[in-house]
Amino acid sequence: EELRYQLFAVVKHSGFRPTSGHYVCYIRSSPNIWHKMNDSRVTCVEEEAVLYQEAYILLYAKQGIPWFSTAIEVQKPCADPGISDSSPKS
Repeated sequence: EELRYQLFAVVKHSGFRPTSGHYVCYIRSSPNIWHKMNDSRVTCVEEEAVLYQEAYILLYAKQGIPWFSTAIEVQKPCADPGISDSSPKS
């Protein structure tokens, strides 16, 4: 049986050394929705913007595994990728 995997997260590092600098993570929450996680700020981004990044780490899931968003209730979809919102408070 052929194994297939889907990209679900991209970690990007900005800086000259892995021990210093800044890390940003892009997470796919459903087949067509990506989020940029930058410190306490979470924004919707287009897949093209994610694939354009110079990735430090790529994370894959075996195809056929349910999306993470099926395990949580979605509050509201991202209506406009240009609109940003901070992450919810715990």
